[in-house]
Amino acid sequence: MIRKLLVAGAAMAVALTATVAVLYISNSAPIVPTLSAAEAAAPTKPFVIKLHARWCPYCLLTKDEWARVEQAYAGRVNFVVLDATNEAAIHRSRLQAERLNMRQFFDDYNGATGVVVVLDGRTKEVLAEVGGNAPFEEFRAAIEVVLARQATPPERKLID
Repeated sequence: MIRKLLVAGAAMAVALTATVAVLYISNSAPIVPTLSAAEAAAPTKPFVIKLHARWCPYCLLTKDEWARVEQAYAGRVNFVVLDATNEAAIHRSRLQAERLNMRQFFDDYNGATGVVVVLDGRTKEVLAEVGGNAPFEEFRAAIEVVLARQATPPERKLID
C-alpha cells in the first residue's frame, strides 16, 4: 500500500514538473521590432512596454491579449519588451532601456512582471499601467487615452 502511494506521488511530481517545464518553455518574451536610432533619440509615438518573465503566470495568461495589442497598435506606438526572466535577460533589458533613455523607468520597475505600462514618448512619464490578467479592452482603453492625449496639442498661454 505504501509503495503504491509512493509511486503515485512520484508520478504526480513528474507530471507536475513536466507541465511546469512546458509552460516555462512556451512563455518566451514576445519579439517586437527594434526601434531605430532616430526614433529612440526623439520618439514621436508613445511607448507600450511589456514587463515580462518566463516564470510569470500573468505573462503566460496574457500572451493572446498582448498579440492583439501588437496587431491593433502596430505603427501607432513603440513596443518594448523588458524581460526579467534571469540575470542575463535583465542585463539586456537594462541596456535596451538605457538606449531608449528610460533608465529611470527601468530602475523604478526593475523586477516587475505581468504588467504593461504606457509612457509618453517624449517625457517618458508613466501615463497608464495595466497589470494582471486583464482583458484586451483594458489595454485598449489605456493606450487610447495616451494616443488621444498625444493628439491634443498642449494649451498655449497668451501673453498680455
